[in-house]
Amino acid sequence: MTLARIVTLFAAIGIAVICDANTLSMAQVGALSTDCKAVGFDEAHRTYQMVATCAGKAISPNGRYAIVQRAYRDRQPPILLQDTRGRTLMRLTMLSDDMPFAVLWSPDSHWIAVNHHVGSFMDRLHLFEMVGDKAVERSTLIRAARHVVTRRYPCLTPDAVLPNALRWSKDGHHLVMVTISSLYACSDTAKSGDWWPLWMIGDVRTGKIDVASVRVDKADGPLHEPRDLLYRGF
Repeated sequence: MTLARIVTLFAAIGIAVICDANTLSMAQVGALSTDCKAVGFDEAHRTYQMVATCAGKAISPNGRYAIVQRAYRDRQPPILLQDTRGRTLMRLTMLSDDMPFAVLWSPDSHWIAVNHHVGSFMDRLHLFEMVGDKAVERSTLIRAARHVVTRRYPCLTPDAVLPNALRWSKDGHHLVMVTISSLYACSDTAKSGDWWPLWMIGDVRTGKIDVASVRVDKADGPLHEPRDLLYRGF
C-alpha cells in the first residue's frame, strides 16, 4: 500500500463509517470534535454516531433497547444499555473512555456492532450479542477477520488489524466489514504492497468469514465497498 494512499485513507475515514447501497461515505467528525450536530443516525438509519460530551441515544430497531450517552463537560458518565422504560440494564465500560463511537444495531436487534475510536482516525470493532437483557461481547468473528488479514499480509500482527463494521444483512446474521491498519503497521518505511484494506463478510452466529467474500481495496482515495453480486445481495 502506498504511503500517499494511506495518508488519504486515514484523512477520509474519520470516526464513523457510514455506508448505503451505492456508495461509502465517511463522517468526518474527528477525535476532538464536540459538535453535537454530528450525533444521530445516518440517512439510511443504519449507523448512530456518538460524539464526546454530547447526549445520544441509539435505539434498537425493535424499540426494546437503547445505548445511551448522557451529556457531560469534564468527566464522561458511564455508557449505558437501557430498556424502553429508561431502566439501566448494564454499563458498557469498554466504551467509556471519552472517545466517539458509532453504533450499528442488527435489523433483528439481536446483535450490536460498535466502531470505537482509538485515535489516529482509526476505530476498533466491538461486537455484542443480546442475551436476555444483557449485551455479551463476542470476539470470535473479529479474531477470524484478523486471521484472514495476517495470513495474506504476514508483516501485520493481529493487534495491528482493525476490522470496522459497515452494514448488516437484512436477516441480521451477516456483517460487512473492512479492515484497516496504522500508517506504519508493517515497518517504519511503508511501501507499496505491504498491506491493503480487505473487505469481507462474516457470519456473527458462527464467527466465520466467508472466504469467497474477501476483496482487496487498492483504489486511490477513500475506501469503496465492492459492488459485485455477493455484496449487492444484502
